[in-house]
Amino acid sequence: MLGSFYFSPPPSTAYEANPQRFYRELPGPDRLVIVEERVDGAVVRINLLENAKESIDIAYYAVHDGISSDIFYGLLVEAAERGVTVRLLLDGIFHNLRGGQRSTLQALVSHPNITVAFYEKLNLLQPWTLNNRLHDKIMIIDGKYALIGGRNIGDKYYVEAYDKPIVKDRDVLIINESGDEESVLRHFEEYFTDLFTHRYTSVVQPAQSEYAFLIETVEQNRAIYPARFIDPIDWISVSHPTNAISLVTNPITRMKKEPTLLMELLSLFAFAQDSLLIQSPYIIPTGSMGHYSLGVGVAPTVVTNSVAASPNPFASAGYLATRGSTDSRYEYYGDGSIHAKTYIIDSRISVIGSFNLDSRSSFLSTESVVVIDSEPVAEALTAHIADLQAQSRVGHPALYQTPLWKKLFLGVMRLFVYPFHSLL
Repeated sequence: MLGSFYFSPPPSTAYEANPQRFYRELPGPDRLVIVEERVDGAVVRINLLENAKESIDIAYYAVHDGISSDIFYGLLVEAAERGVTVRLLLDGIFHNLRGGQRSTLQALVSHPNITVAFYEKLNLLQPWTLNNRLHDKIMIIDGKYALIGGRNIGDKYYVEAYDKPIVKDRDVLIINESGDEESVLRHFEEYFTDLFTHRYTSVVQPAQSEYAFLIETVEQNRAIYPARFIDPIDWISVSHPTNAISLVTNPITRMKKEPTLLMELLSLFAFAQDSLLIQSPYIIPTGSMGHYSLGVGVAPTVVTNSVAASPNPFASAGYLATRGSTDSRYEYYGDGSIHAKTYIIDSRISVIGSFNLDSRSSFLSTESVVVIDSEPVAEALTAHIADLQAQSRVGHPALYQTPLWKKLFLGVMRLFVYPFHSLL
């Protein structure tokens, strides 16, 4: 598997990024809502699914067992019962619809209005398929709403009374209720269809099964969490105007991908004239990534997880090996960990989606982000990140506040992952 990555042909540098294309001086057709708080992340998903009328298209990296997934699957069946066409695309390895959740999968595909598919199931005869992961987190509702960000479906992202370390993340809801052909919603629909119909994607065959138990689970949770199940929300009233929103994705290929998204992002970094603010849960700048660097116009301010806060030991080990200077790097020490991926250029352009600053996001996984030209959005996002900076420290030793057991574990892990930095 490792050899299949290292000895594959390297990506070319033929792609020419064009940062100017993301700017527009006049108001555009799309409006946007920032979804910051954990409970709001649950409410927006529930509300969109409860009020869908025609179509639901969803692509997710992972859906973890728990209250959140029970509600999620139940709402999909409820929508299908109303006549809504549902297409659910999950990663072929991390979908979690095995074992005890096999009955959920059978219930979903038994409904005539629901199609479930897996992107790139593992093939041991083709070990490189292990690295071709679907990392997107996208919901498209009725061709009018698109939700994109860093959150998977799992209780650690949404449940208030979660008894394990929480995850702080961020989504944006893009709204275009007029069907304007210039809306970025059209590009979301095209990208999802490309993923769903791709030869790497396998549609799950229909099964004979009961799905009523999924609806019953939703009804039970409506009684327990009534505040999350509320009347339709006027999203326009809480949205920000935008000049332009652009969808940027990695190509849908195996082995080393052409790093389209990385090159677009680095070109925006180089284009910065006044300020550059970066938030990423994992920052592992490998040599392959540096090959595409155009430099930066201004010194960046970076917010990322501290080793103490990070729940990912492989990423932590890679981060320790590439940490370098921390003069302007804020390492988070607050409650839980941070998982949002957000980049703000000159207090005007904002980039949000699934893309981490690491080699896996750059060369291996499917990834998607939106590039937003909007000063009000950039201002609001900067304020949200400032709250995380207030819970962070600058320039402390790498293992500050890290428990002894974790220090010892990471000491061993650093040696183990050294040959694998390009896979982290």
